[in-house]
Amino acid sequence: MLFAFFASAASAAGQQGSVGLGAAAFGEMLLWLGVIVVFILVCAWLLKRLGGSVVASAGAIRVRNVISMGSKERIALIEVGGKQILVGLCPSQISTLHVFEEDVFANQNLDDSSPSEVNADFASKLLDFVRRDKNV
Repeated sequence: MLFAFFASAASAAGQQGSVGLGAAAFGEMLLWLGVIVVFILVCAWLLKRLGGSVVASAGAIRVRNVISMGSKERIALIEVGGKQILVGLCPSQISTLHVFEEDVFANQNLDDSSPSEVNADFASKLLDFVRRDKNV
């Protein structure tokens, strides 16, 4: 009697084990895997596109522009209390490079120009400043 019970249980388990994953279920699993991979790639692309940080204005401090100088180094122009401060940003420290008394973008309306034009203009002004500083 006990032998018949184990035999019927083994045959039932064997029948359940032989029923594999259906083609429809396998296709659905691959579809969701693809959706997740695409979602991760889109998130990585957006993070790279935003530069890994979200630039925002908060009260009296306003970030006017940021330029990447390497993989982890950046130069930022920050406006505080009517003055503009050029700072160097590294993973371990923030250094003040120069304090501008006048508006660097005085001749340019930032709302009418594209970000690439603003970055190019800021980069050229920064290069002029560095060259002028070396000549002194």
